[in-house]
Amino acid sequence: MKDPVAVVGRGGTLTAGLLRRLLPGPVVELTPCQAALYEGPCRAVVVENFDQPSGRTLSGCAAARWVLSRRAGVTVVGLDDPEGRRFAGAMPSQVYAYSDGRPQADLTAKDVRLRGERLEFVALAGGELTRVRVPAGEGPRLYDHLAALAGALALGVSLSDAAARLSD
Repeated sequence: MKDPVAVVGRGGTLTAGLLRRLLPGPVVELTPCQAALYEGPCRAVVVENFDQPSGRTLSGCAAARWVLSRRAGVTVVGLDDPEGRRFAGAMPSQVYAYSDGRPQADLTAKDVRLRGERLEFVALAGGELTRVRVPAGEGPRLYDHLAALAGALALGVSLSDAAARLSD
């Protein structure tokens, strides 16, 4: 069996569900505390760090990311988050970065729009450009979709295949 992909966040997340559609093998969801105690290897660590920490400290997700990333082939981080930028700067060879518009990211979203019941954006990665159309759901969750896409791309799924699977 393949090592799992770990999604660090609150649990029961959209990102983890999307990754299960995009990747073969297990996807485990870990709270920051569970991630700090997790002992097994991971193919990748995808951290949902959409909440800003209070004060001048690392969030729980950021602290878990630092610990768990030592046992993973790649860590997926958002560059729109200050902690993600700090992590990417410290460990650039082990990071796959995503962003809503930052050109230095490995995966970048452009032209983000809500059209009726759909969230649409253009995804740019590795010289490939693909339009992504997904249900908006209860609220548009751009970063969940970007984190899942980035996790899949970091593990070798093509952008066009991942976008097609998300649209299904």
